[in-house]
Amino acid sequence: GRDRTGRRGGTMRFLIAVIVALLAAVVLGLVLVREPGYVLIALGDWSLETTLSLLVFALLLGFAALYMVLRFFAGLRRAPQRLQHWDRRRKALRARNALNRGLIELSEGNWSGAEKRLLKHVGDSDNPLLNYLAAARAAQQQGAHERRDHYLRLAHRGVPAADIAVGLTQAELQIAHRQMEQALATLTHLRTIAPRHGYVLKMLMRLYERLQDWEHLRDLLPELRRRSVLSVDEADRLEIRLHGELLARAARGRDLEHLRDAWNRVPRRLLHDAGLVLAYTTHLHTLGEDDEAEIQLRAALKRDWDDRLVDLYGRLGGTDAALRL
Repeated sequence: GRDRTGRRGGTMRFLIAVIVALLAAVVLGLVLVREPGYVLIALGDWSLETTLSLLVFALLLGFAALYMVLRFFAGLRRAPQRLQHWDRRRKALRARNALNRGLIELSEGNWSGAEKRLLKHVGDSDNPLLNYLAAARAAQQQGAHERRDHYLRLAHRGVPAADIAVGLTQAELQIAHRQMEQALATLTHLRTIAPRHGYVLKMLMRLYERLQDWEHLRDLLPELRRRSVLSVDEADRLEIRLHGELLARAARGRDLEHLRDAWNRVPRRLLHDAGLVLAYTTHLHTLGEDDEAEIQLRAALKRDWDDRLVDLYGRLGGTDAALRL
C-alpha cells in the first residue's frame, strides 16, 4: 500500500515537472522568436557569434545530454542492487507458489507430494514456519515420525518465538500417533512457558481424560474454570465425572479408607449430587458397609427424592428392614 502510494506521488510530481517545463519552453520560444538576440563570446584569438535562441537551445540540449549520461551511469551503479532485489522477489514468489500448492496437496491427501512441494523452496520462503509445520503433518500421515520431528525442530530453529505454535502441532501429532507420554511431556512444557494459554490447557485436559489421569485432571480443573476454557455447565459435568471415576478407582482397590478419602475430597456443593451419592453408596454396599450406606441414602432422600437411591436403599442389608420401610 505504501509503495503504491509513493509511486503514484512520484509519477504526479514528474508529470507536474514536465508540464511546467513545457510551459516554460513555450514562453521562452515565443520570446526568442520575436527577439532572437545576439551573443558574442571571445577568448583570446578565438570568438563565437550566434543568436541567443540558438545558444539557449544548445545549452538545454547539452544539459539534457549530460543528465542522460549521468542517469545512465547511476543506473549502472545501482544495477547489481536492483538485480538482487528482483531475484529475491522472484524466489519469494516461487516459494509462495510452492507453499500454496503444497497446502492444496496436503488437503487432497497427497502426503508425499505435499511434503516435497512444501520443502522445495523453503529456503526462500517469507515464513518457513508454515512450510515446516505443514511438512511435519505430511510426514506424520506417512508414518515418518523421525522426519516429522526433524521438521518440527527446523520450524522452532527458524522461528524461536513460535514455541507455542510448534509445540501444539507437535502435541497434536503425538496424540494422533498415540504417543501419549511424549504428548504429555510436550504439553507440560508448554504449560510452563504459557500457563494462561487456553488451548494448551484444553489439550492437556483432553489428554488427561484419555489417560484416565483423574487426579491431575482434578488439580487442573480450577485453572480451566479460571481461564474460561470450559463453560460453567461443562466444568460441572466434568467435575462430577472425575469424582465418580476416583470413587470407582478407590472401590476397585477394595480399600474402604481410600474410598472414604475420595468421598471427603468431593467439593461440598457436589455432595448432594444424586449421581455421586449413588456411586458412593453403591461402592459402600459392595464393600459390605450397608449401615454407612443407609445413613448416606437416608440423608440424601430427605433432601431430594430419587428413584435410583430408593432402589438401592431397598436392597441394603444389615439394618432393620421394617424401619427402612
